[in-house]
Amino acid sequence: MTINIETSNCPLCQQKNCCDVDSPQQCWCTLEKVPKALIQQVPDKAKGKSCICQACIKKFNLTEKDNFTAL
Repeated sequence: MTINIETSNCPLCQQKNCCDVDSPQQCWCTLEKVPKALIQQVPDKAKGKSCICQACIKKFNLTEKDNFTAL
């Protein structure tokens, strides 16, 4: 059984990831640092097939910062 992965959607939120890695210009996704902990949340069947969107990356980074508030 073949599972089709929509590469233009984020594997986490299923919204458009706005990846343009195949264009002649450099895409935002080639410059973005994606935390390993966030990549681990991607379902195995979708790993390496589509980009996590900027919104999910920002949300994750904000959540992580909230977990480490200085006293």
